[in-house]
Amino acid sequence: MKISEILQKEYPNIQDTFISGRDASKMGWTNDNTVNLSGSAYLDDNDVFHYSTSQNIKDNPIDLFNMINLHRTKLMPTYVMKRQYYKGRHINILNRKPTPHGDPDNRRIVNMPKKLVDSFNGYFIGTPIDIAYQDPSEEEATEGNRVNNLIQAMTKHQVLDDVFTEASKWSSVYGRAYLYLYTDEKAYPHITFLDPLNTFIVYDNTIQNKPLFGVTYSYYPDSKGNESLHGQLIEIDDTVPFSNSATSDASLVFDENPDPDTGVDDNLGHPFSQLPIAEIMDNEERIGVFDDLISLVDDLDSAMSAKANDSDSFAASILKVINSELSDEQLKEIYQTRVFNLYLDKAWAESDESKALPMPDAEFMEKPTGDQLQENQIQHDTDFIYQVAQIPNLDNIDFSTSAAQALDFKIHSMKIKALNKETKMKKALTQIWACALQAQGINVDDVDNLEYTFNFTIPHNLLAEAQTANELQSTTSQETAIASLSNVPDAKKEMQKIAAEQDKLAQEAKARTPDPYADSNNSQNDTSQTKGDD
Repeated sequence: MKISEILQKEYPNIQDTFISGRDASKMGWTNDNTVNLSGSAYLDDNDVFHYSTSQNIKDNPIDLFNMINLHRTKLMPTYVMKRQYYKGRHINILNRKPTPHGDPDNRRIVNMPKKLVDSFNGYFIGTPIDIAYQDPSEEEATEGNRVNNLIQAMTKHQVLDDVFTEASKWSSVYGRAYLYLYTDEKAYPHITFLDPLNTFIVYDNTIQNKPLFGVTYSYYPDSKGNESLHGQLIEIDDTVPFSNSATSDASLVFDENPDPDTGVDDNLGHPFSQLPIAEIMDNEERIGVFDDLISLVDDLDSAMSAKANDSDSFAASILKVINSELSDEQLKEIYQTRVFNLYLDKAWAESDESKALPMPDAEFMEKPTGDQLQENQIQHDTDFIYQVAQIPNLDNIDFSTSAAQALDFKIHSMKIKALNKETKMKKALTQIWACALQAQGINVDDVDNLEYTFNFTIPHNLLAEAQTANELQSTTSQETAIASLSNVPDAKKEMQKIAAEQDKLAQEAKARTPDPYADSNNSQNDTSQTKGDD
């Protein structure tokens, strides 16, 4: 089934397909060409591919084809749906059956997935990551300068802050994303990010769970109009293109010497000792920020749509007229003027005959509404969405002094979530920067001296922090007191700056103060005046 057909369906509980480990084929899409993985490869409960370390994937192209086919038919449709929800195209409410008889049919979308992802990543990586080489010895200062210069140059020219931000954002949407390092024709390293729509990493089947190789692929028509597979196998020491035709029945072919000039020198492409592609994830289960609350999002969309339908139904209320027959012209006039005047002949109204009959009456028929029920449902859905996502609703916070003091408690769950992602991202960054150093001929072991500082973006009361730091100096070291200030990213560097400023001030003060012994010494040494007088 094609992606377009998947996006045109309504699912009883689309959340079943979002959580990793679920069999998406049971939710409505299958593919007759899907081939079960061999005994050397399998997909675990977190939707991660594993392959036997005793096998060489290039000697078993059918295994690679099977993994690509399973990824394309089982995993990619779920990623597409996640992307749609993030962009505000909520499939279930948009594909809902139309209401009968032309009744109001609003499709209100409250894009909570985007708000949650953007709020969390704004907190996690809204302030760029600080990456610096911390040299433990003074003898290796030159090596440290080479590393820091490379980091600064790549960060500036490649806008790595944006690369890391996008990789973090999409990992929260999909549950995973990838950083990829490649080199140009001059062997200069470049870092980019890849989404999991057509990329995956295969790990070994041991307890080490080491990444073996990465795969990127795409399908597009060949010269004869047949859909064909093209991609790259990313290994530790090489990147090998591959392809196969849809008419050749899974005969995948590796091309060790591709003809097209891609601008990358294959001889210098991967002089690395480890894989130049790394996975970024929010958690080990590869569960995105809104994966396990899609049913609540659908319910919130439904409640908001029902509320809008009720509002529209009042504008189309039915006028009920009792004991009076209206002509078509009268009905038309009422519809146009919005005025309805019921009256009786005065003589007939005062007669005994009129008293025996009910008087004419007109009123709008009231449709039962569940306004209070809908309000409660909307409030409960919204509250549970924030609770399950572990992301606080900061819109209703009064940033007064007392509220600012309680902010850390409110964001505690999000901080734990961010710290977990920080450890995962540091591991990926270390792997990527090791390849970057090696590409520039720098000792790969220097990557162990890289320090990554994640500056979580939260509002701070600097006056209160300054008072706290001042009080801490009486009970703790000055460095500990300085570290309590949120606007100081590195307490050690700040201590060095303070020491340097104090030395500079001391030198300036010394230069301004005359030496009290200078005149007396000159007087004692100068005897010419005395001899002259004698």
